Amino acid sequence: MLPEISGRLPLRTCRGVIVHLELPDDTKGYPENGPSILSDAWISVQGPRSLNLGSTWEWKSINSSRNVSTDEASEALLQLLPKASSVYPGIKDWVFNGARAGLRAMPPLTPLGSLPLLGCINDIIGGNHTCKYWLFGGLGSRGLLYHGWLGNLMAHAVLSCNEEVISSELTSWKASKPKF
Repeated sequence: MLPEISGRLPLRTCRGVIVHLELPDDTKGYPENGPSILSDAWISVQGPRSLNLGSTWEWKSINSSRNVSTDEASEALLQLLPKASSVYPGIKDWVFNGARAGLRAMPPLTPLGSLPLLGCINDIIGGNHTCKYWLFGGLGSRGLLYHGWLGNLMAHAVLSCNEEVISSELTSWKASKPKF
């Protein structure tokens, strides 16, 4: 992100840890064509014997390292496994095989919840009004679910140079002043 505008966008930071689990060879794998699961802890199936489980939430973190200490990985597993086992009890048979982390740019809370931030940002960076610069961010924990739909909306807006094709709920962040 352009450093000169990052402080002017209404985003919050949140570090999240995901754990990678695998099945031992002598255990029946994840059901073929079984779905990934979105719940308190999401499960992203990587194959019949491999999955990712996530994610933790560490608000206001500025730690952008992908590296995860042994203690942080253990804590993440302890937080996530009970949540995931409530929707997929078989996950208790899976074995820990690593963890990694990332820093999310989270949108502000609104009366409608945390909504992604889309729109032209020329006004924020002082450019002309031909919508040369656009923002597509703040998808939060549901980015995997909504990225295609939101990407399609954004592409239509960019190609037509018309921000009005984006739902007003997704551009309303521009009307309010960030509260930092």
